Amino acid sequence: MAYYLVQILNALSFSVLLLLTGLGLSLVLSLMNFVNLTHGAFYLLGGYVGIYWLAAGWPWWLSLPAAFVAAGVAGWLLDRYPFGRFYGRTHLMQVLLTYGLSIIFADLMRWGFGADTLSPALPDWLRGVAFVLGMPFPLYRLVLIVLGVALAGLLWWLVERTLWGTVVRACVADRGIVETLCIDTRRVFAFAMALAAGLGGLGGALGVGMQSAYPGLDEETLLQALMVVVVGGLGNFSGTVLSALVLGFVTTFSRVWWPEFASFASLGVMAALLLWRPQGLMTREVRTV
Repeated sequence: MAYYLVQILNALSFSVLLLLTGLGLSLVLSLMNFVNLTHGAFYLLGGYVGIYWLAAGWPWWLSLPAAFVAAGVAGWLLDRYPFGRFYGRTHLMQVLLTYGLSIIFADLMRWGFGADTLSPALPDWLRGVAFVLGMPFPLYRLVLIVLGVALAGLLWWLVERTLWGTVVRACVADRGIVETLCIDTRRVFAFAMALAAGLGGLGGALGVGMQSAYPGLDEETLLQALMVVVVGGLGNFSGTVLSALVLGFVTTFSRVWWPEFASFASLGVMAALLLWRPQGLMTREVRTV
């Protein structure tokens, strides 16, 4: 019983990591109808910021807002010029732009941070273990679960229960009407993009404690985020949460029971779910700007 409980906690921690990678992508798609394939680069940037922050001897808990701000500023700068000109264009044009930028950013980070695999120097209390029914479980994964759930709840409240979330959805539905109310829609979109990028960076700062940082992690993260968002339903917050749980549990338990088929299991489940529900587990109408 204790063994299966530990594996469930492992699956939850991996699901939370998948959720953190997918939330920013889902946010931009649901609120702005924009496909942003640079999201993996924001994740990797946040991971590197967290690693170098800890290497400098600064507190771990401050590495999270530092990664959030660094990636958020990068997202805001991208919004000011290239992204802003593509918000009303087709998804294909957005994919070509953002995927090309993601390749450029990957090379820049390889040049700036090196090609070695880097791991964060976590404080001693985060490297400890907690005992679950007598079995040890990494304390860092428990912290990741708690923080991930709290962040998901905070983002849901911000998008669904605040005036800002209402304004952003109104901008997507009818940008012209919102501008007649003297609301600067460019600033609204810039803030949404910065928030989504910051979430990616924050996910990276948390994720490197489990998987380290290395060139190519951005592409792996982007693939995982796309799987979560597509399976959940494009731009659907609740679907993103559900698909992260499904894929996280499938991947974790397949690694335990059939490690040689772990990658096939997650991709196979994704294909089966899309065949069953091509529109995603949950759907929400996405309107054009």
